[in-house]
Amino acid sequence: MSSGSQQILNNRFDLSLIYFPLWFPIIYLLTVTNVPSLALLCFVFSLFLFAETHFASTWLFFFDDQNKYWIKQNIYKLIVLPIYFGIAIVGIWFFNPQVVLLLHYLASGYHVTKQSIGISKLPKNSGTNLRLIIYFFSFGFLATGLIKPGILGNLFLENKLILNSFLITIFILYLLLVFLSSKIKNIKNINYFSSLITGIIIYLPILFFKDLSTATAVGVGIHWIQYLSIIGLIYFRKTSINHKNIKDLLNSFEFKSRFIFILGYALIMTIFAIIGVTSANNSKNVFNYFYLIPIIFQLYHFYIDGFIWKFSDPHIRNSIGSFLLKKKKMA
Repeated sequence: MSSGSQQILNNRFDLSLIYFPLWFPIIYLLTVTNVPSLALLCFVFSLFLFAETHFASTWLFFFDDQNKYWIKQNIYKLIVLPIYFGIAIVGIWFFNPQVVLLLHYLASGYHVTKQSIGISKLPKNSGTNLRLIIYFFSFGFLATGLIKPGILGNLFLENKLILNSFLITIFILYLLLVFLSSKIKNIKNINYFSSLITGIIIYLPILFFKDLSTATAVGVGIHWIQYLSIIGLIYFRKTSINHKNIKDLLNSFEFKSRFIFILGYALIMTIFAIIGVTSANNSKNVFNYFYLIPIIFQLYHFYIDGFIWKFSDPHIRNSIGSFLLKKKKMA
């Protein structure tokens, strides 16, 4: 890959959507804490528009003709082995759904943390010891939160004045940083330390919220934004080669069909999740199998991403990695 100091798109885009998308959890928190009646709507909206679309976008890799031969070469680990895993998950769910949910959280934690580590390498390839902090805090927060969710919830969440003042102050400072980032020539250190902070705080909300759905949306929502931004940018860069301009691309059948697929996939999985969660809330012991469907596809997402973002593979480096960073202008 290219030098770590290279831009992904531009300073504002890179900071606000890749390295430090802090706007999402702040807006989410301000909404659900001040208007609690909107908490469920905010979660479902985020689940559909960000979470499930981020899971759906993984499938764009399989739709790319450039990847077909590589997929055939790796059919066993990409398709066959996951089928075996899926069957095992169904069996485990039949006996104890809680085990599957625990495995899901652990797999999600590893997947999200690996992405945070990968993003922190884009602006600056050195600093391995500092990146270990992301692993420490991510799994520390996740483990503590799963054992005792909302353990720190009484610190300041109950005082809305303090919470709102804190969030608004942070938001103003954040917007100022993003605005000024366009005027900073050597921004790689800011991007690097911002990516470290982002990686550290993703699972922090689980210590403040007993409701795991809210904690997930507030924290892991950052990951969803990062993933969608990266996937979208790579897709547009790859497909724009075959189109005269962006308008031609947006009017193409290829773009429309993939856009409809992503929204359709997200809608179906969101409906399955809502049906399953509703069933789970009505009984402490019985889980609807509809909930298992998005769980299995999400586990596949965690698994497959370990291969399709592995830049040490020459094909992946050429097919995906070469479109990740902004091309340097020739002198």
